[in-house]
Amino acid sequence: MVPPAPRSPSDDLAATWRRTRPARALVHLDSAAAGRSSWAVLDATARHARREAELGGYLAAQEAAVELERTRERIRALLGWDGGTVAFVHSAEDALRRVLLGWPGGPPATVAHARGEYGPNLAVLRGLGVATREVEGPHRLDPGAFTAALARHRPDLVHLTWLGSHVGTLQPVVEVARACRAAGVPVVVDAAQAFGHLDTSTAGDVDVVYGTSRKWLAGPRGVGFVAVRGDLARRTGDLEQAEAHVAGRLGLAVAVAEHVELGPGAVRAGLAEVGARTRHRLAAGLEGAWDVVEDLDEPSALVTLRPRRPLDLAALRAALIAEDGVVTTYLGTERSPGEMAAPALRVSGHLDTTDEDLDTLVRALRQRA
Repeated sequence: MVPPAPRSPSDDLAATWRRTRPARALVHLDSAAAGRSSWAVLDATARHARREAELGGYLAAQEAAVELERTRERIRALLGWDGGTVAFVHSAEDALRRVLLGWPGGPPATVAHARGEYGPNLAVLRGLGVATREVEGPHRLDPGAFTAALARHRPDLVHLTWLGSHVGTLQPVVEVARACRAAGVPVVVDAAQAFGHLDTSTAGDVDVVYGTSRKWLAGPRGVGFVAVRGDLARRTGDLEQAEAHVAGRLGLAVAVAEHVELGPGAVRAGLAEVGARTRHRLAAGLEGAWDVVEDLDEPSALVTLRPRRPLDLAALRAALIAEDGVVTTYLGTERSPGEMAAPALRVSGHLDTTDEDLDTLVRALRQRA
C-alpha cells in the first residue's frame, strides 16, 4: 500500500466536517451523487416540518420567507453577482426545464453545447422540441472553438456544464461565456457538480446558473435553485413553485450558510486536495488494472476509474456496497453519450475522506479485477 500522506492543512476542515454530521455507516465515496447532511441541516428540515404541523403549511412558509431570502443573497454572492433573481426548484433538471419553458417567446429553437454534455440535459432539451447542436472540440472546452462555431451558426443560446457528471475535469466556463457574450448569445450553465465544490464566483458573463442542494453542499434531496441575471431575469418571470418542499429549502439554507461559514475557498482547496490524493492513491494501488481518467492533480474531488478489462461495473458497484461497505457510482454511457464509449466507476469523497477509505476501495477493486 501507499504510505500514509503527511498531515494536510485541510485536516482541521475534515475534522469539522466529520464532527458536525452523523457517523457513517459505510465508506461514502459518493458525494457527487448525494452528500451526507449535517446535524444542523437535518434539524432545520425537521423543525420546519414540525412548524407545518403546528401552524399549517402556508403560515409556516411565510415564517420561513426571511431565511430563504437570506439564502438567495448568499447564492448570488457565491456566483459573484450583485443582482438577479434566485428561485428554488425541485432539482437541477427541473431548473433547466423551467428556464426553457419560461424563455422569452417560448423554448429556444437551437441550443449549442459541448460534446461532453450531460445526457439528461440533452433529453430535457429534445423533449421540449429544442434542436441541439454539438460544438466539436476536445473534452476540456476550447473557447476558440465556440467563437468559431457561433460565427458559423448562431444558436438561440449556449448551454454549458461547469463540471461533468462523468469526469472530473474543470471546464473553462468563464472564458467560453465571455466568447458567447461577445457574440451576443445568452449562456445557461449547469453548476450541479460545481456549486459548493469549485469557484463559481466568476460567473459574471453567465445569464443563468442552476444547481442542486444534495451534492457537494450536502443539503436535502429534492431541492435545487436557478439564478437569472440581467434583463433575462425580468423576461423569464417567476420560475419558483409555490407548492414545494419548504422544509428541504430550509435545509438547503443551512447547508449554504455552513459552506459560507467554513469558507468557500477553504472548502474548494480541501476538495481539490481530496481529489488529488484520491487519484494518486488509486493510480498507484490499481496500476495495471484500472486507469484514472483525469489528470492526477485536476483540482476537483470527482474521480473517474476505467477498468483495463471488461467488467460488469453495475454489478461491481452493488458488490462494493453489499460486501465491502463502500459506496461509489456506476456511470452508464447515458451520462454523456457524446463522450462515453463504455461505463466507468466514479469515486467522489468529501472533506472527511481518509487514506484508509481509499485503501479499502483499492483492496476491494483488486480482489475483483
